[in-house]
Amino acid sequence: MHSVYPRLTAALFLAGIPACASAPPPTVQTGPDAEVTVDGLHRVDNAQFGRVYVKPDLDLSAYTKFMLHDASVAYQRDPRGQRRARAGNAENYELTATQMGNLKEWFREAIVSALTDGDGYMLVDEAGPDVLEIQADLIDLVVRIPTESIAARDRTYTRSYGEVTLVFELRDSASGEVLVRAADRRDPTRNTDARLAEVSPSFVRGDTRMMFNYWAGLLRTRLDEIRSVDLP
Repeated sequence: MHSVYPRLTAALFLAGIPACASAPPPTVQTGPDAEVTVDGLHRVDNAQFGRVYVKPDLDLSAYTKFMLHDASVAYQRDPRGQRRARAGNAENYELTATQMGNLKEWFREAIVSALTDGDGYMLVDEAGPDVLEIQADLIDLVVRIPTESIAARDRTYTRSYGEVTLVFELRDSASGEVLVRAADRRDPTRNTDARLAEVSPSFVRGDTRMMFNYWAGLLRTRLDEIRSVDLP
């Protein structure tokens, strides 16, 4: 059996539910056949993210600040430097140390900027009863273009720079209890009409940052909607 908990309105906004009247309504799995994690989070069906799990009695209205841990980045498979290493037909290149540092910096900047903008949340470095702890990591990274191509001035084109999965957890910072866990996988490449994208430092940077801004903006939008929800 599936049902919507009255107090889960906030969690479902956070899950990234499309604001579309024709979209199936979000439901939280309950009953003996429900998919429940070992830490008691229930699977949300019809969520925009690939996987979303929430605490059934979730209420985030008390949180006005957030802590953000540094993101980790993990490849889907061990990369082989600049050489083409194939698993099937998927290339697997390794980012340089500078490129990896940029990736982490852009990701953090996107989240901090989105959450602190305007009348947003305050970024803090200590736990407290009003502090939401955020752990957001990038996993299963696949890089489909040689990293020299990213830095080159010569024009090259590709159908895909690669893919990466965002995995994030929201926790109560005081107790460490996990409140929400979700994941979303994306390819940042903006294809042209010819289904090809130019590989250049500015294009790769712009597309990657746009993907990070999308994720961060979605999180901020959902948290703002939560603030306006009148929970019983």
